[in-house]
Amino acid sequence: MSDAVAIGDGIFQITVPMTHNPLGSTLIYAMESPNGVVLVDTGWDGDEGWEGLTGGLESMGHSITDVEGVVLTHFHPDHTGLCGRVREASGAWIAMHEADNEMFRLMSSGHTAEWLEDQMVNLRRAGASDADCEAYRAATHLKPPAGPESAADRILTGGQVIQLAGGRTLRMVFTPGHTPGHACFHLEDADVMFTGDHVLQKTTPHVGNFIYPLEERDALAEFMSSLERVQSMGVTRGLGAHGLPITDLPGRAKELVEHHEERLEHLYDAFGDDEITLWEVAERMKWYRAWSDFHPLAKGMAVSEAAAHLRHLVTREQVVQVQGSEPARFVRV
Repeated sequence: MSDAVAIGDGIFQITVPMTHNPLGSTLIYAMESPNGVVLVDTGWDGDEGWEGLTGGLESMGHSITDVEGVVLTHFHPDHTGLCGRVREASGAWIAMHEADNEMFRLMSSGHTAEWLEDQMVNLRRAGASDADCEAYRAATHLKPPAGPESAADRILTGGQVIQLAGGRTLRMVFTPGHTPGHACFHLEDADVMFTGDHVLQKTTPHVGNFIYPLEERDALAEFMSSLERVQSMGVTRGLGAHGLPITDLPGRAKELVEHHEERLEHLYDAFGDDEITLWEVAERMKWYRAWSDFHPLAKGMAVSEAAAHLRHLVTREQVVQVQGSEPARFVRV
């Protein structure tokens, strides 16, 4: 059990651990509300995480039964997993943006054998080999990472205000990109924004959905536009869900935009004159380690990231799809 850390402005940070995940933990934020406590996210579902969350609240002088509500930055299971247990213990409301509410429904509805076969079709459309598909199949768990009991019961919209104790307010800032319905939360009487996974102190957030070869949504354009929105708000401090506090939020947002512009430039150059599949696009992108060392499921995430960058190049008319190719192939202009 770890104690909550008071980090100023009436904010407490609670580290909620998660086993078998390289991130190690999710940082949850708690603030006094009119009828108890409001949380920003809850963390991964598991006994270790539950002990971290409940123990952190107890060190604040509260119980899990005091949780009035949870505002969710996005639908990923390291943010939503414990929502069901929190609501069962306290009767808390759970709020999420509508776009991510639908993504959560899909994630938590159960991974059947039919769902897995759909994933194989998806991977082949991206250009994955039979060996890559079988490796992905062998590594996939059919049990969803979060259950329907953690579903939100309130829908958040951009600009919506959540009441805290003493007349203080959290204002929701719509920041799509990392997910379609990602939200940040501005503590309006302080120079602080809870940034979820939108802006992190060190890590570059993943961008893209598992839709191959390309989805209509330009997720990378949304992400960079959201970064520019946060950058323009004049909020200095950022509190992300992983890593250290951000002391220069506009500067860090600017760094992330520049990072993706550099990746787009490198990817455009990496095409050469070749007609390549989305899978080959992912192989040619710059990663933190060799493509051959990626776990099969990590390759799936990398391909979705590559798809987001490729979609952006297509939107910019720097890359076009070769007509009639199967699987889909792309060439730079």
